[in-house]
Amino acid sequence: MGFINFHINSDTTKLNLMILNQKKIMATLQELSAKVDELQVKLDAEQVQIAAALATLQQTVETLTAQLADGGTAEERQAVLDKINSAITDLEGTV
Repeated sequence: MGFINFHINSDTTKLNLMILNQKKIMATLQELSAKVDELQVKLDAEQVQIAAALATLQQTVETLTAQLADGGTAEERQAVLDKINSAITDLEGTV
């Protein structure tokens, strides 16, 4: 009779260990899921910033294109080029 009790206790110990390991795995999966959610929030925020930067760049390009259609002096063209370079630098800094 003592052998049977030992065998059952041994199986119970293994079962408890398996349950403990499963709980650890589930906690890890929950942590990973939370990190994925956090990453998505940050990614969404970055995408909003990129979209805003692209809209600003597009507006700058349209403004500069209109100005260039009028011709302008070499100094005015250089000023436009400087604005384009500034917009590009700003966009690169956002990404």
